Amino acid sequence: MTSLFTQEIHLSKRHDKIVSQRLILLQQMEDKLGGQNKEKASQMQAAETAFKRNLSLLKLTRLKADEIYTAFSQRPCEPDKHQEVQDNAGYRSGREVSSDPDSATSTA
Repeated sequence: MTSLFTQEIHLSKRHDKIVSQRLILLQQMEDKLGGQNKEKASQMQAAETAFKRNLSLLKLTRLKADEIYTAFSQRPCEPDKHQEVQDNAGYRSGREVSSDPDSATSTA
């Protein structure tokens, strides 16, 4: 009888030790999960902030592109300047460019 009682006490102590270890592990897991949730919330907040910033930059870029397009589309075409640019391009390449459109000869 004493042997059974001793075994019962031994098993009870062992059970208490196992339960306390499980409680420690459970607390560690809860702490880790809580930290992960805080980190995830922080990452989500950073992603949301970045998304809003990127959206704002995209809107600003589109607005500026529209302004540039409007500014260039409203400028009158200057054919004399265009011809001058073409003439200078021919001069830089070493070719002599004639102002006569019927003349297709150039010297190298």
